[in-house]
Amino acid sequence: MDAGSMCSSLVVIFEEDGTAEQEEIVDELTVRYRRPLTLLRSRHGKIQAFDEITDQEVVCNNVAVLLQNLDEFSLIYEHIQQHYYLGEVILVTSSNSSKIGDKLLQDARNERLHLLIERGQRLVEIHKWMVSDRLQIDYVLKNNNVSWGTLTGQRKMLMGRYLTIATLDFPPIVFAKKNESGKVIASGIEPSLVAILADKLDFKVNYILPVNDEMWGTLVFNGSKNVTVTGLLGFLHRKEADVSYGDLHMQQRLLPYVDFTRAFRNNHECFLVPAPRPYAKWTALYHPFSSDIWTATGLVCIFAVATLRLLAKWSSWRSNEDGFFSDTMVCFLYILGNMLSAQQPQEIRMSANRLFLIWWLLAAATVIPTVYRSGLISYITFPYTPAPIDTIQQLVDSPLKKISWGDYFKTSLLNSNDPLHRKLGEQFAIATNLTQMFSLLETDSWAVMSNQGNLRYQAAALFPPSSDGPRVHLMTECVFPTRSALGLQKGSSLKPYFDKKIYRLAEAGIVEHISSQFAKKQKPWDPTKSRKLAAYSLDDLQGAFYLLALSIAFSFLIFLSEVIFGYRKRKFSTGK
Repeated sequence: MDAGSMCSSLVVIFEEDGTAEQEEIVDELTVRYRRPLTLLRSRHGKIQAFDEITDQEVVCNNVAVLLQNLDEFSLIYEHIQQHYYLGEVILVTSSNSSKIGDKLLQDARNERLHLLIERGQRLVEIHKWMVSDRLQIDYVLKNNNVSWGTLTGQRKMLMGRYLTIATLDFPPIVFAKKNESGKVIASGIEPSLVAILADKLDFKVNYILPVNDEMWGTLVFNGSKNVTVTGLLGFLHRKEADVSYGDLHMQQRLLPYVDFTRAFRNNHECFLVPAPRPYAKWTALYHPFSSDIWTATGLVCIFAVATLRLLAKWSSWRSNEDGFFSDTMVCFLYILGNMLSAQQPQEIRMSANRLFLIWWLLAAATVIPTVYRSGLISYITFPYTPAPIDTIQQLVDSPLKKISWGDYFKTSLLNSNDPLHRKLGEQFAIATNLTQMFSLLETDSWAVMSNQGNLRYQAAALFPPSSDGPRVHLMTECVFPTRSALGLQKGSSLKPYFDKKIYRLAEAGIVEHISSQFAKKQKPWDPTKSRKLAAYSLDDLQGAFYLLALSIAFSFLIFLSEVIFGYRKRKFSTGK
């Protein structure tokens, strides 16, 4: 046997009362093997040298076991697993019966374990367990130099094996449904990835779906040790499926029950929230200015009225009195008329009044109304929408109720070191049905957390923009980073096959390319496309008509009050 193995050393275990042929093999290895070589004797399945070894070797070792009594191999195999980091394990025997050896291979289900059986003087059988769950037997001449490549070279294909794959409907990751005959048909990002793996590794698939809204599944602890695993994870834990997928997140808490392939996609858990609705059109009357500008404008107008009134009072002592401004209400109406570009021409005699009004007309009555009219036109023609919820802090402070599928994310938030995340976790509700969960967005009172790609798809498919604007909004700040992988049975022999191919597909950009093909994004809302006419509508000018109606009503009330007051005054003056 040559030294073409990736492990640096070889451990040879032979029986203390072994055959002469075993002694010959050991002597030949001692002379010809050029790498580190360890020779150990066994007696009735026990290796005495292991009594003095407490730590496991960290260096990879290949192991050759020369054994006639195959019943002792299980004990020897258990010992070497405890003391060595194993590469390939070769069991060499000259037993005439291969049934015991084949049973050992079937029980171990390890592709790195090989059985070499000497058949007469010239022939050697090499028995190997394949991932297709059957044994492969090769024949070589006894005097040939058997390389490690001969033992491991067939680990490339799954030989047409049928794999049972558990999945669920979670677009665009997976689109899964049953056809008329009851067979599950799957498409999407991860089914396309698995289709490539099936072509490269030579396997076929048979899909199954979880029942009763179990979806990905949960861990239900019954006591300190008993645990029930449901959903996709349950299929793997109960060994009812070989593989499961559907945006499975790699989580430390799941590793005692299932295995994962290497991650092939990084993503985030985010929130989809109701999009803010545009303000009513009548609010365009005050939206052009901020509250600070409105306050400053009001103070300036009050100052202008007071100034005109004081100047008029001061001019009453002189011959050139500006009697027009001796009434406060007249001053107010004059300033308001200036602001509305409805000036009342009057004879102004005082230089002080003239200078003040020049300043007023240039600095205030011209600039402020012009800016206001520009903003008014802008807000009438283009709907004004408040800023959406984009941060976790804004979400926590909002009255929206928060929800996600299952209790994992709620528990993670409650156990977070971040007080903001803990507060968010306290507000969480748990959903057990995805369809119902997304339908809650119709009420405008819920925020839904899910995979970012899934949220984009649901926003585009279920909540397309209306004529009033977007209906939902994907928050910019997300909560959890996630890594997606394929789920496997615990200790699955498929893992090295899948890991190698997934690594190459991810490095080549194939996974990202597949994701882009199924991604669905919501189209940006363009309010100009929803208008067929360029003319203003009654809806656009509702603020002006509301203001006119209120002004007429207020004027009518003032008119009534004056009539009543005048009538009572005349009645009082006549004494009747």
